[in-house]
Amino acid sequence: MSCVVRRGFRDLEAKTVAEQQESEAKPALVFKLGDRVRIRYSKLRGRVIELRGPLGPGGSQIYRLRLNLRPGPSEIEVREDPLVLLPVKA
Repeated sequence: MSCVVRRGFRDLEAKTVAEQQESEAKPALVFKLGDRVRIRYSKLRGRVIELRGPLGPGGSQIYRLRLNLRPGPSEIEVREDPLVLLPVKA
């Protein structure tokens, strides 16, 4: 349900709380736990070990990755923008 409020030359549309929540729907997660990913524009590859949530600028998803580097594995947090899903090895 919505209503139109007339103010001079502009018509403003008022939305109910339910309609506002629908329009602000959460984006679907692109990567799942255990997915192998590559960081774009680098040679780094890793595995998603944690979904941190919409903590980035503009609500972008943040993922914790485990990278197998020498001398030992490292963990980093990355926004979803530079990540590329790697194909599953058969």
